[in-house]
Amino acid sequence: MNRENVFDSDPLGCGYAWCMTEHGRTVHPSDEDHRSAGTGVTVRVRAGFDHGSGRLEEWEIGLLRRSTDAETWLVVETGDGAAVALSHDATKVLLEAVSADRDLMAFLRGSGSAR
Repeated sequence: MNRENVFDSDPLGCGYAWCMTEHGRTVHPSDEDHRSAGTGVTVRVRAGFDHGSGRLEEWEIGLLRRSTDAETWLVVETGDGAAVALSHDATKVLLEAVSADRDLMAFLRGSGSAR
């Protein structure tokens, strides 16, 4: 059985250099969303209200631009299936806030009393 490509997109002609989606390969609307390869990281986390040393989880960080989006989002997908998406502006504000805070920077460097 031959299935005709019902999408206009060219699998090789995506306009986003970071996009790894094989556009038009199937007839599913999410195949038109743009996704980066993502970066997997192992992180030790706990909920803000928890106590103790936390737990190890596998998280993924990447870019996502749904076919209905007007902008690209930075997405952090957690090990429990939850995700948070930050706009470009929110990502910049977050990084700038961390960089501008002496205590947070000392924590990241592993120095100071916050460590």
